[in-house]
Amino acid sequence: MNLGWFIIGLIGTFLVNIPFGFWRAHAREMNSKLEWALAVHLPVPLVVLMRYLAGLSWNSKGVPLILVFVLTYFLGQRTGGKLYIMAHERKLSPGRNLFTVIGPLIREGEPI
Repeated sequence: MNLGWFIIGLIGTFLVNIPFGFWRAHAREMNSKLEWALAVHLPVPLVVLMRYLAGLSWNSKGVPLILVFVLTYFLGQRTGGKLYIMAHERKLSPGRNLFTVIGPLIREGEPI
């Protein structure tokens, strides 16, 4: 296992899943099952690539570390969903795209 790729993979997995979690929360609110499924499953190939680059395999040493990637995946999704809820509560009319509301959230002076 390559520790550098492992850490980069975890950070990348978390960051990539934030916009997808935002999209997932929007799809849930709009009751769109197809969009929800896409928001959950589209980042999976990237996560698998990150695990491959980190050198993780399906042996007894690699499985617990793969579980760390799965946890990071869900944390990124959850963070994106929370950002959507925050934007919705502040009446910023969030759509599917996190980046359209991130500026107003930062400009309010409150931590995200």
